[in-house]
Amino acid sequence: MSYKQIFSNSQRSFWRRGLISFGLINLLLWLSACGFQPIYRKDNTTGDSAYQQLQTVRIDPLPDRPGQILHNLLRDRMNPLGQPREPLYSLKAIITESEKDLAVRLDNTASRTNLAITVQYYLVEISSGKTVLSAKARSTGSYDKLNDPYATLVAEDTTRKRVLRQISNDMALQIGAYLNKAQ
Repeated sequence: MSYKQIFSNSQRSFWRRGLISFGLINLLLWLSACGFQPIYRKDNTTGDSAYQQLQTVRIDPLPDRPGQILHNLLRDRMNPLGQPREPLYSLKAIITESEKDLAVRLDNTASRTNLAITVQYYLVEISSGKTVLSAKARSTGSYDKLNDPYATLVAEDTTRKRVLRQISNDMALQIGAYLNKAQ
């Protein structure tokens, strides 16, 4: 006897729905058991969320234009109302950029370049001066090197801003996750 002869279509769909439901229930139970918690949830005891905790972080000034861009992006994500008056933490960062040519034309000039940016950052507790979080955020973007120098400069600048935006998102999430866990 074959599988089709044993079970009718309605019985097969019943078992299929049952297995899918069982799998979804197991997935939800597994997620709740692994300690998964939304980063922006409110703490039951203090009533604060990680978003409110992010507003206690003072972002130290960063040198050069990429540092200014990253500083402003981080302020938009972590301190939209401006630097905190009484910060609990200070965020320090070191930015490293590197470029690598990917494609080469027949005249031996590069036609495409990868821009990799790495940010080593430290979250320092102001009251103790102790570094409570040390991490790296890295992202890469690429752009075309065109015959027009201005167009190449604009493409490089746009790529740099896009890469720094991704890094600022990663940093804010990592710092938020740390502060959420530290509550």
